[in-house]
Amino acid sequence: MADVIDYSIGFTVPEIEEILAVQKAELKKTQAAYANDGSSVSKRRLDEIHVIIRACQDALVKLAPETYARPRRTAVQSAVIGHLPK
Repeated sequence: MADVIDYSIGFTVPEIEEILAVQKAELKKTQAAYANDGSSVSKRRLDEIHVIIRACQDALVKLAPETYARPRRTAVQSAVIGHLPK
């Protein structure tokens, strides 16, 4: 799968969530098949599913950051002033 689809263009959040749900179900089936036969076809399919899931995750973060974006970490600076007893 050379081209990654930008699901944030032309898709709504519910549509992307639906695509993601379908891909998650497909991932479970394909993982079971790969565990049973270990074929390269199953491995390639797993890779394709992971690409689609990642594209859905990226689109959800882009379209609904308040729901899907990771909270930003804030740096806290600490300092010790004075002498520390031994």
